[in-house]
Amino acid sequence: MAIDWKKQTELLKGEYVEQLTKFLSINSIEDMTSASEGKPFGIGVAEALSCMLDKAENDGFKVKNLEGYAGYIEMGEGNDEVGVLVHVDVVPAGDGWTTPPFSPDVRNGRIYARGAIDDKGPALAAYYALKLVRDSGLQLSKRVRLIVGTDEESGWLCMKRYAELEKLPEIGFAPDAEFPIVHAEKGQISPTLVLPDHLNANETRKSKEWILHHFAAGDGINMVPDYATATLERPIAADNSAVESMLNDFSHFLSVHNLKGQATSENNSVTLHLEGKAAHAKEPYEGINAGLLLARFLRKFPIVGKGSAFMQLLADVLDEDFYGERLGLACEDEATGKLTVNAGALQYNEVTGAEVKLNIRNPATVPYDDQVAKLEKYVKSLGWEMSSVRGKGGHFVPKEHEVIRKLQRVYEEQTGQKAELLSSGGATYARVMKNGVAFGAVFPGKEMTAHHKDEYAEIDDLVRGMALYAQAIYELAK
Repeated sequence: MAIDWKKQTELLKGEYVEQLTKFLSINSIEDMTSASEGKPFGIGVAEALSCMLDKAENDGFKVKNLEGYAGYIEMGEGNDEVGVLVHVDVVPAGDGWTTPPFSPDVRNGRIYARGAIDDKGPALAAYYALKLVRDSGLQLSKRVRLIVGTDEESGWLCMKRYAELEKLPEIGFAPDAEFPIVHAEKGQISPTLVLPDHLNANETRKSKEWILHHFAAGDGINMVPDYATATLERPIAADNSAVESMLNDFSHFLSVHNLKGQATSENNSVTLHLEGKAAHAKEPYEGINAGLLLARFLRKFPIVGKGSAFMQLLADVLDEDFYGERLGLACEDEATGKLTVNAGALQYNEVTGAEVKLNIRNPATVPYDDQVAKLEKYVKSLGWEMSSVRGKGGHFVPKEHEVIRKLQRVYEEQTGQKAELLSSGGATYARVMKNGVAFGAVFPGKEMTAHHKDEYAEIDDLVRGMALYAQAIYELAK
């Protein structure tokens, strides 16, 4: 029985958009302050997980909530399993949105909201694809499990817990990247750098030195910081003209670099605000790192001890070091390209000290442990310490594998375009499957707005993706 997948998904478009609007209205940013048993990543994430599972249960699917860490929606029978892996958590919204990030707005054929393309839009499209295959009556020889994660944007604890409670599938796809097929993904190294205690002691102030009281940029390591702020003070005995000079220099700096920001002063204290441009951590060169730019400006001013060490790391080492050359990590491979570095969370407090969190995307074939050892050695040479590091190795599925050949055929049949194999600096749930790939959801030539303000998805593209997912599920499970 031949199914016109495109026609069938078009019939579901209205219902899908209505359900997606409700789904996107849930603020599912991780919030550990509201975490509790059964809600390990906070109330909003738990609500988003329940939204998907409740919908599926009402539609007659077998569902299971795994302690709030993850859930699954299942159909079919058999020992072999096909996985479709999605996530309901989203990155922080940030500022500067045209419309509120959790009040979905449909305009010009697009739906704007945090999570529209990463990953709630594709996740719900994959669910409707699963439902379409089930309702078609087509016979399958494998079980299909739509696995719903809740911590993809942070530590992937959801997948760790899932693997403890259930067996992860070996084949399948994650609709959390780009079409046609992403078969190679970089590894990730995410260290936290801190100043040792002896540099966090109180320093003796000199008359011409500034005291850095506070510096903050970035909400998470997987985004380029689009906003930074710093507060500094000159000793009372200092020449007050220094304050006015800093304000004038900052205005000039903003003008020269075509940036937005503002500066205020009170007595001998100055507070600076600088706006940048958010981007995904896998492509830090596409953004404007507000924290590193603010550090670049402040680097020319004499700052007392630990504040100076903080500025040195940011301005002299990390600023525009997109490929890790200064860190001594620069490398590349044929499958996934160059290593990249994102300085995602930069925090300084005069009392509690300094903390710098990086997200390094390491080429798939370059050993993870070797890179961590190099980084730790270099960080120590600067007088800093690596207080913690987490990460994951790269992922690669050979182009000859059955899952790739089947998805290529599906894509080429439905789009009429060649299904080229891609690599990515991003990390998707595809890598938790031995032979998993990312399949969608952004089509070639279309803008990727994940992690950006005014994130959106083109509704027709989401529905096109739904048709591809439906046929892919059938081809992999028949």
